[in-house]
Amino acid sequence: MDDYDEQAAWSCFTQTGRVQDYLIYTQCKQQNAARQEDSHADRDRRPGDYGAAGG
Repeated sequence: MDDYDEQAAWSCFTQTGRVQDYLIYTQCKQQNAARQEDSHADRDRRPGDYGAAGG
């Protein structure tokens, strides 16, 4: 889902006022936030950094 889906879900909720539509909106919003966080983590990684060192 993308920001457009989030906006569409919000619009649907504002029209219906249904709890189910609000839950769909919050799910879209959380997925967008998680996706954005993942892209920032990949962008901010240093060259050669493959995650936490084990041991």
